[in-house]
Amino acid sequence: MKRVLLSLALFTNVAAASPHLVAADADTFTPALAEKALSLDIAGAEPFGQQTFAVRDNGHLLGVMVPGKGLLRADMNACFIGWSRDGESLASLLPTIGFERFNGEACEDVKGVGVISPPGDNEVKIAVIYTATTLVETSLVAVVLAYDPQSRSLVVDNALSQRVNDASMDSIAKIRRFYAGHPENTATFDSQKYTARITSWCEEGNVGCDDVTLDSKSKRSGKSILLHGKTININCPDVCNFRGYAFENADYTYTFITNDFERWTMNITKGEQVIDSVESTFH
Repeated sequence: MKRVLLSLALFTNVAAASPHLVAADADTFTPALAEKALSLDIAGAEPFGQQTFAVRDNGHLLGVMVPGKGLLRADMNACFIGWSRDGESLASLLPTIGFERFNGEACEDVKGVGVISPPGDNEVKIAVIYTATTLVETSLVAVVLAYDPQSRSLVVDNALSQRVNDASMDSIAKIRRFYAGHPENTATFDSQKYTARITSWCEEGNVGCDDVTLDSKSKRSGKSILLHGKTININCPDVCNFRGYAFENADYTYTFITNDFERWTMNITKGEQVIDSVESTFH
């Protein structure tokens, strides 16, 4: 596993972070928030004023996150995160409760927001805990966000969010402790067709890792998929050189292969037939 962790360290070439949250004024973003939310089919969007924070790292502003809520397709309440890079204008909205992996859940409130990544971590991680309802129950649902320095934006860490919710973490403090005890190594493959976050959950020292998560999204359709997989190694058992990752989804296999750890090829196959293939790099 040492080679795997070394490779992921090379992909994520970012300075060690020391992030913290500072309370911010939501009123600055309220009009733009309501307007941009219409693109998500959300009407009457308003911010959670007490849960709006500037994200700062070593004295520098990374952005301002503005959790918001509104009526999705005149049907149920949904939530999202507004993001401002400069602290003045709203750059984007990130859908959370009511969308994708949290589809079918109605958003009621934000219970807490907090940084869960420790000082010195390579990636800034922020957890948002929502109160959400379904037809049968009301529960606390955590959404973990990761700051992407390449795009200077927030993305949902679906892999970590799933593990946190499976472990029934109901407070920022508990999620912080959970994250400290379950270190992950994440790298992002960004091509013209797909954005894919690959996370290895294995400890250093494991030659082969069978606990790897793929969180991939099509830029064309907007559809995403979350799969569990393993590393690809060659020349085993003598050397076991790491060469990539493989993920199974029914009849389809997603592989990420490299020969030089610079350029990578993502192949999607059905049986023996390659139905799509793209090249890019990891960061």
